[in-house]
Amino acid sequence: MDALNPTGLTSSLGSVLMLRSSRASRKNGRGSSIAPSNRLSVAIESAGLSFHWVELRDKTVENNRRTEKDSLHKSDRQVKSVRSAVELLSARQGVGDRIAIIAEKGAADAAVLGSRAFSQVRSFVFLSGRLSSTAKQFLTEWQDDPVLCIASSEDKASLRDMTDIYLSSNHPDTDLHVFEGMGRGERMIEKWAFRFPDREPIEQLIAGWIRRQLSSVGREREVSFTTEDGWEIFGNLLFPDTDVWPSPGAVLLHSGRSDRYVFASLERLLVREGFAVLNIDWRGRGKSTSKGKYFDLSKEERANGRLDAKAAIDFLTSQDGVDRDRVGVVGVVHGAEHAVRGSIGDSRVKALALLTGYIPVDDKERDYLTSGAVHTLYVTCTGHKQVTQIMRALYEATPDKLTRLLMYDGGAIGYQLFELDPKLEPLVVEWLKAGVAQ
Repeated sequence: MDALNPTGLTSSLGSVLMLRSSRASRKNGRGSSIAPSNRLSVAIESAGLSFHWVELRDKTVENNRRTEKDSLHKSDRQVKSVRSAVELLSARQGVGDRIAIIAEKGAADAAVLGSRAFSQVRSFVFLSGRLSSTAKQFLTEWQDDPVLCIASSEDKASLRDMTDIYLSSNHPDTDLHVFEGMGRGERMIEKWAFRFPDREPIEQLIAGWIRRQLSSVGREREVSFTTEDGWEIFGNLLFPDTDVWPSPGAVLLHSGRSDRYVFASLERLLVREGFAVLNIDWRGRGKSTSKGKYFDLSKEERANGRLDAKAAIDFLTSQDGVDRDRVGVVGVVHGAEHAVRGSIGDSRVKALALLTGYIPVDDKERDYLTSGAVHTLYVTCTGHKQVTQIMRALYEATPDKLTRLLMYDGGAIGYQLFELDPKLEPLVVEWLKAGVAQ
């Protein structure tokens, strides 16, 4: 792999990594790689993004004979090159937390396979992209990241792959553009500009789309803070890119058998809607293991996860740009317990979304939830009869008009409900917006 090649200044908005298929025609007389289309790099940087590129090397096989083993080795090399490039870019302060990848032709396959482990990668643009069945399956499952697919109608192979991606994606921002007679890969950019100088350039289409995607995911960094009983708690802190300040806050509390990454999609949806988000690993889970792992802790120590919720609310509301009087908390199973017990009597908390498994432990909790002092969204499944009965009773005893009860059939629990109903996460976000606004 070549070194990561920047073409301009860095930007706090995010960065774009261009992955190019190696071709002999792209070498100058001294054997060095020629930089990508100047039109593309200028458009990306004019959109407030930093631009970097990598040439994916394709070493020829003697006598031009390729075996299946040769192709696998080629793919492995390119995937490792992509992984290294994303790792390097992710480590760069100010540009590494929001990355979009542009890939042409066969580099699209390596782009997906090499970046799938990186949450910093937020979107893809494929120019005449060619994708294996494995890469297509990953993109189908990886619904958090939108894809802009661009192909020319005469390039049947890439058009088929781009259409497959477009049709299989549930992301509202995934899009497909089909041109006629424009060739393949990044050369389409120059060809379009020559033939249609008065129409929107392809590079402007790409730059504008990427800017919208990276702007919508906000700014993210990992943080840590200490609870009153000495636990070091780690989490993701995200801020929206918005001119409306201060932003309402949202604290996310996972279940006892998961960690903060179950909320990877929800945290992004909240940021898009203007929330500042703190998504934590509470004590004993994920990275927050300074005093032990969850299943090695005593029952009393586990129950003190309420202190993690309390410290999270304090930490989030201490940040510049966060409205300390408008906070919502989402809790799943034991995370729901921590959400309630960590916010009792805290006037900053305006809304609680509690997903399955929560049962109040005493009258203090019942009185808090039914007082109307906090808006509450209860989400449960009919298969959990006791939980459903108690949540229904809490809902019916609450005079607050925003308090709501959702019931699903079956026995799904916690974050499984997000998989059961793709509309639930957006619903939670919209409900929280209404809840913290009151």
